[in-house]
Amino acid sequence: MIRNMMSNSNKGLGTTDVLPVDQSRIEVLNGTVDYKNVPLGSYDVLGRFASAGQRDYTEELNLIQSMGFNAYRISISWARIFPSGEELQPSEEGLKYYEAIIDDVLEKDIEPIVTLSHFDLPLNLYEKYGAWKSRKMIELFERYAEAVFQHFKDKVKYWITFNEFNVLHHLPFLGGGLSFGADDNQEQVIWQAAHYQLVASARAIKLGKTINPEFQFGGMMVVSKNYSQQTESAIDVMEAEVKDRENYLFTDVQVRGYYPNHFLRRLERDQIALDIENDDLFVLRDGKIDFVSFSYYASSNSQEVFINKYVSNGQNRIDSVGLRLVMNNLYDRYQKPLFVVEDDVVLDDPNGVATEELKTNIQEIVKTVEYDGVELLGYTPLTFTELNF
Repeated sequence: MIRNMMSNSNKGLGTTDVLPVDQSRIEVLNGTVDYKNVPLGSYDVLGRFASAGQRDYTEELNLIQSMGFNAYRISISWARIFPSGEELQPSEEGLKYYEAIIDDVLEKDIEPIVTLSHFDLPLNLYEKYGAWKSRKMIELFERYAEAVFQHFKDKVKYWITFNEFNVLHHLPFLGGGLSFGADDNQEQVIWQAAHYQLVASARAIKLGKTINPEFQFGGMMVVSKNYSQQTESAIDVMEAEVKDRENYLFTDVQVRGYYPNHFLRRLERDQIALDIENDDLFVLRDGKIDFVSFSYYASSNSQEVFINKYVSNGQNRIDSVGLRLVMNNLYDRYQKPLFVVEDDVVLDDPNGVATEELKTNIQEIVKTVEYDGVELLGYTPLTFTELNF
């Protein structure tokens, strides 16, 4: 996976560039503390970013090619294409920056899978509009998407609009640049931001199909297998079902084009009234995704997944059979091709444990396709490298 850090090509500051590295990280990620209120010593800018621009990604791609991979995931930074997020024209330097990478990928007969928003929006949009608190973001995101689609319309076929959509509900600053004031109704703010993101995604998809009808668009979420407790009581089974409903909500909308009734009832119970315009509903209907992509992290507790992954760098439990179960659940639910774009394989592997875990994941994925009949577009695991550009 090639992502984006503060390196070169005049990239603007993004929200991920101001994440602290100490214990205050979780407070910023969940929106309870504004990054500007974090002590300067909480940041390690040189340590985190100094080497990013020096790494030669071509060596990594050569190794990937030698291993026989035929797909690779790349995430474009909005702040590199529109540094403030409000420019009327994209940065040609930023577009050429990614063009060089994508051209290299294509020359090696590798298919690029491009993500438009990977937890990285221009910091100016957070400061000026409160990020995805504002409907203005829909228009600005569409402008960004159009610039990227037009530039790469003959080079990229597979697109993911938002990385791990459901992170917004668990870590709001990471997922949507959200920070809460003392008087904010946090659930109201989160669900409103989610609606704006869903509309922005649908508008981008609808626009993309006019630029190149061959474009294929995916939604993405983090999934984990929620097992009911050992008692296997009806209450435990229902609890797991409720967790799955919440986790799948965003993808439900992206696949079906409308909100499920259980979510609308939840808004009523919680007395939450969202800014939903009539045109939004038509946009959601017309901008549906073509495939379902997801990252898989095995845990019975969804909050544990996000904390381990984005805060403590802890490892979630490996559960390859759970991956097969998740794939079957998703395919039965949506009847759309799946794409496993990330999974929880330990990178530090002195004893070969992670290698065996990767093997078992692949074995279960093969069973899912060959025995269960699930349509699978591809599998791009986190393995030996994750490039930050």
